[in-house]
Amino acid sequence: MSDQLIVAGFHRSGTSLACQLLQRAGLFLGYDLLGSKFSNLHGHFEDVEILNLHEHILADNGQTWLVDEPFLPVITRHHWQSMRQIVRRRDAEHDLWGFKDPRVCSFMMLWKHHLPNAKVLLVYRHFSDSTYSLAQRQSIELFSDPGAPQRLYRRFWEAPDLALRMWLTHNDALLAFARTYPEDTLAMSSNMIQNGFPVVRAINQRWGLGLEEVSVSEVFDPIVAHRRPGKQPVSDRRLIDRIDATWRALEQLGAQTERMTEEATV
Repeated sequence: MSDQLIVAGFHRSGTSLACQLLQRAGLFLGYDLLGSKFSNLHGHFEDVEILNLHEHILADNGQTWLVDEPFLPVITRHHWQSMRQIVRRRDAEHDLWGFKDPRVCSFMMLWKHHLPNAKVLLVYRHFSDSTYSLAQRQSIELFSDPGAPQRLYRRFWEAPDLALRMWLTHNDALLAFARTYPEDTLAMSSNMIQNGFPVVRAINQRWGLGLEEVSVSEVFDPIVAHRRPGKQPVSDRRLIDRIDATWRALEQLGAQTERMTEEATV
């Protein structure tokens, strides 16, 4: 019987750093991982097969990765069979495996159906830092890559609150999952990880996955951390209360992780 660990978080929230650490600790993350780019110098640690599956599901539902409102995906027989094949191969070949893709936020309940015993590491980051980093990445791609989907990327400037709505939609989906499966979810912020929180120890204490202890200092490169100077701009002020409530809920989960880890260590 295999164990599985899904790493889920919004784009630019620190999931790549978490997976860089977890891969070094012994977690199998895929047969063909997405390589490095200017936006992820040390790699994305995303299983290309799973990433492509998520992209196909989104496209077949008239969506792109710019999901900015909740939607219930229609899953075709082909999608279903692809997920089963992914699970069967990895279960047969690995005692412990997992994957990471920000798009999984829209499909958490679907994966939980296929992997009822899977554990989830929820990684979150403050909305101002995530949206700032995302805008930086997309602006560079928009102006430096002739092959980039210009019309798609221009949406970040045509709809100024797009990244904020995306942050809200993805993290609300993760909170819904965490509330439904609290025993199978462990949340931590990117700040916790960057500041040296014992990620692997916390996971092992919670679920006994037997990962090798690795310090965050071995993989964290402060050069790649982008932070927004000043306040977060918002056009639709109706978003403010919703975003604030979501952020406070995420921080409560992160604080809970810190307390559990401290108590287990003592």
